Amino acid sequence: MKPYHDISRTDLLRSYLGLPDSLDDQDAIFFRIYQQSHRFHSMLLGLIIFYECVMLVLMAIRPGGPFLHLRRLTYILLYLSLLAATIFVLLYTRQLGRQMPQMIRRYFGVYHLYVVFLNLWSVGITLNDQLGGNSLIVYTCIVLSTAFFSMMSPWKSALLYLSDFILLNLMLPFFPCPNGLDQRFSNGINSLFLSLLALALSIYTYRSQIRLKADELLIERQYEEIQRSHQILRQEVMSDTLTGLHNRRYLHRTVAERFRRCREDGESAACIMLDIDHFKRYNDRYGHPQGDRLLQQMAQFLLHHDALKEADIIRYGGEEFALFLYGPVCAQALEIARRVVDSLARKQLPHWDNEGRRVTLSAGVCAEIPIPSDGTLEELIARADTALYEAKRTGRNRAVACPFRSSGSQKSASECGIPI
Repeated sequence: MKPYHDISRTDLLRSYLGLPDSLDDQDAIFFRIYQQSHRFHSMLLGLIIFYECVMLVLMAIRPGGPFLHLRRLTYILLYLSLLAATIFVLLYTRQLGRQMPQMIRRYFGVYHLYVVFLNLWSVGITLNDQLGGNSLIVYTCIVLSTAFFSMMSPWKSALLYLSDFILLNLMLPFFPCPNGLDQRFSNGINSLFLSLLALALSIYTYRSQIRLKADELLIERQYEEIQRSHQILRQEVMSDTLTGLHNRRYLHRTVAERFRRCREDGESAACIMLDIDHFKRYNDRYGHPQGDRLLQQMAQFLLHHDALKEADIIRYGGEEFALFLYGPVCAQALEIARRVVDSLARKQLPHWDNEGRRVTLSAGVCAEIPIPSDGTLEELIARADTALYEAKRTGRNRAVACPFRSSGSQKSASECGIPI
């Protein structure tokens, strides 16, 4: 926050008026006000249309008809003018409503012009009322009503209501009361009080709405920022720093929950354990920085492999990766593992201390089709890990389905739910 002596007069004025710092914020705030008030505005315009129609009918059926004398004709013309203006504004603002929020400034611009017209109309009605000895009732009702729903900035409100007051009192001498009483002083005092009261109410309503919507916008943005930070933090917590893959925390939370749901729904799950062959030799020859780059290459290879689009890919530890599949695709788990192993071998990444002098993978696969009611994620991983060691024992650069239970007893690949 700026020190007080560094705040400009413009900033102080904007702060007093409750305006945000940027024009984009101002548009966003007025759009929120529009969302809150446009239905009320439409209802208000509809009520005015209905009232003007009633007044025209009443004038038409009065003895002598609508053209009996000039004063009655003036009423007819004023009612017709307000009816036409209100219908136009209602239709036009509804059309603008279909183009929001781009047209938010035009919407309020049209509405402000209508408020100006309505206040000038009230002056005309009041002057015509004076010829019949009536008081400032219409003027009072209009200026106080528009103060609450005009949403005009304070300088516009000041210009409007003070202009109404001056115009009314300049014109009143030309519309004398029929009983001959001089009411200029009382009318002037009363209209001044009403104009100042309307101005105060208008400024208060405007500032309150602006500040309320500005606070809502600020809270919403802060909430979105918190959500983004939370998402970033969650990704960092659930991701491996080096490779960007999911880590064991993700395994224990997300994968475990998905496995549980699959088991409850009678669906399938599969685990593919991958290990880079002779990775220690690779580090010894090329150095640990190059080993880290190989792990990053491996992560990108797995993330972009066509066969693993629906898999959860986890860096399980060191050079070992765990892949989890769910649903019908589990029946092809062994074939998917073979495709991954073969496609890496075809990349011909150099590894001079490995068979074929290229980087290769060994894979162990285990699938539960479907998951038995007593099946556990730990057992699934353990059996896939056992199959991985079998792949390494039998020559590496291959995928093997789980031939053993985690306890060490024999179990065929078909018993693991994987077709041979």
